[in-house]
Amino acid sequence: MDMVMLVFRTSLKERVHELLRISGVNAYTEIPETIGMGQSGSTEGISFHAGGNSVILAALESAQRDKVAAAVNDWRAEALKAGWVKPTIRVFSWPCTQLTV
Repeated sequence: MDMVMLVFRTSLKERVHELLRISGVNAYTEIPETIGMGQSGSTEGISFHAGGNSVILAALESAQRDKVAAAVNDWRAEALKAGWVKPTIRVFSWPCTQLTV
């Protein structure tokens, strides 16, 4: 099992939820309105930005993890082909073991 973390602009929330739904993910934890610093700069207190970031964490089996990653990569490629700016979303994973039942 892996913990999957999606970090994305809050303005993309509906689309990210749709990507999770089509990937079969129905259990996750969402942390809204996070702040941070990344390649595109700070997400804190900038009025012209498309909002802050949100974070979603989900414990997934490897096949489902791969579905989520593929869905995000496909969406990003689709956006580039359409001439859009690449959606600001990152997906990370690391091994996860449940310690309680």
